[in-house]
Amino acid sequence: AIRRNLQLYRNSLNKSVKLMAMVKAFSYGSGSHEIASLLQNESVDYLAVAYADEGVELRKAGIQLPIMVMNPSPQSFDAILENCLEPELFSFSILHQFSAFLQKNNIDNYTVHLKLDTGMHRLGFEESDLEKLAVELKKIPQLKIKSIFVKINFLNGIDN
Repeated sequence: AIRRNLQLYRNSLNKSVKLMAMVKAFSYGSGSHEIASLLQNESVDYLAVAYADEGVELRKAGIQLPIMVMNPSPQSFDAILENCLEPELFSFSILHQFSAFLQKNNIDNYTVHLKLDTGMHRLGFEESDLEKLAVELKKIPQLKIKSIFVKINFLNGIDN
């Protein structure tokens, strides 16, 4: 079923669009490393987890795909770095804390993802933050922005 669903999504997307699969919370009971292994074998481009410890477990299980951590915390920065995980930055606080951590460890050009508010108003930079965010990012050579989460209309006009 997962392979079939994956193919359905791929057929709906432009060939140049990369695909990220969520494997948080023990893959919702299906087994994180088992599902992640299947997705890795099916050439998914990225995996995403809620917390760094989930990404660490996937690395221990041999998963080599890039893994984005959606809820990084300062306590997880060492594990993120040690396991080549990629944090999603969603506030000025976490942006500054992570960039200071990288600077302290003499690391430049570390891959991160930015989350803009996508309409749910839970996490993410607000539209009113964008100008300040652009100014701040220009001052932080430690970061390499890999993706930005924004609200768009997706397949068949469904709001994301």
